[in-house]
Amino acid sequence: MIYSMKFEVEPEHDVLIPPFTSKLGRQILVNMSKSYSEIVHDPRPYKPVRVSVIKDINERPIFFTGKEKVVLNGRAKYYFTFSFIGNSFFEEILQNPQQVLTFWQTKFRVQLVDVKITENVEIEDARLYKISFLTPTLLQPIRPPIKRKKNRFILFPCVPYLISSILRHWNSNSDEKISNVLSSKTLYYFREVDYRLRPITAYYGNKPVRGFVGWTIYQLSARKNSKLRDNIRKLLGYANYLGVGKSRAIGFGEVKVTPLTLS
Repeated sequence: MIYSMKFEVEPEHDVLIPPFTSKLGRQILVNMSKSYSEIVHDPRPYKPVRVSVIKDINERPIFFTGKEKVVLNGRAKYYFTFSFIGNSFFEEILQNPQQVLTFWQTKFRVQLVDVKITENVEIEDARLYKISFLTPTLLQPIRPPIKRKKNRFILFPCVPYLISSILRHWNSNSDEKISNVLSSKTLYYFREVDYRLRPITAYYGNKPVRGFVGWTIYQLSARKNSKLRDNIRKLLGYANYLGVGKSRAIGFGEVKVTPLTLS
């Protein structure tokens, strides 16, 4: 069972917030959910949560890219979403879904405005899928056995890296394990057919992080009702809630996966 909660946030006056704006949403959740404050310190690599960056009224993600500082306007409405597996967060937040909290010498009115509960994440069957990468996506090759631990991110969502990223998160958090989607078959039956991507630098604290945003269209040609086709559809639907790539729990790698119909 996957839950997704949407929150409305209204600052009392203009306020400068951290460059990667999911920091505000995470601060809010620490105050609203004891379970969330505990999982923040959980060392596991694939946490069953995702907090989005702050978005404006038009759902445009807001984060610092090295140009203008991030300032939220007083009395304006902003939003973020919290997606998670399990109901402990859900029950705690519902006990007090509207609060006034203070951060950075500013009062924020916070209100839960929407809740979605999904039992079956498998996305609608289609020949083509468009994946929109809404925030900087950090896809990482498997690290070789070397001492140096500098991160290395790729700037194109190649199928093996994309599927592997979603699969590892799924298998770490789901009772139903998925296998046999990383074989050479997947390269042939799920392929990139079009894209518009650009590299982008975001900042987490003062540290620059290089990823990509944009969209890619994939063609799924595996046989109807085959295990491979069904598993890929499950993973694509799952990514809609939990994202892809490194640091997805704090808002990197937010994606929107949509089936395309040919007119």
